[in-house]
Amino acid sequence: MTKKQLLLNAIVLKRTNTGETDRVVTLLTQEQGKVICVAKGVRKLKSSKRAFLEPGNYIKAYLIKTKSLPLLTQAQLIQDFAQSKSSLIRIRKLSQVLEILEKLFVNETIPANLYQELLKLLTHLNQAQVSNRLIKNKLAELIAALGFVHPQQTKHQSILDYVAEISERPVRSFEYLTVS
Repeated sequence: MTKKQLLLNAIVLKRTNTGETDRVVTLLTQEQGKVICVAKGVRKLKSSKRAFLEPGNYIKAYLIKTKSLPLLTQAQLIQDFAQSKSSLIRIRKLSQVLEILEKLFVNETIPANLYQELLKLLTHLNQAQVSNRLIKNKLAELIAALGFVHPQQTKHQSILDYVAEISERPVRSFEYLTVS
């Protein structure tokens, strides 16, 4: 790999359509933290990357650095966490967790143990019977590991309210993660 090429394992946090066939994709990687990149032509029906770049997927991404946003040239699926996308309620939970992660992380290296905890969190969401309490506890531990006050030690009624205050941006997801 040259200096301009990057090979990263990444969690797809979100995607936004742009132009007729392109997408702006937000990835969470251990080496680079949060990375926003452009996937050219990914919305074409014959695109081989199309299904891999769905939120919640764990992928191997090949990026090329440019003057503006990096270009995502290839993607390989490592884990799709399909069970977490099997019902509307599970999709809501997954999208909420991904939105929280997108708001909490910045463009810097994530410690290996913390990144492994993120993957474990996605694995828990993928299990057939996952309790909301387990997910809330894992998110609270993650927030504390990032150096913020533990959510139970704040005045906020939900993790969403707390994350909205931390990031200074409202959280748009369906609320199911209350602190108490």
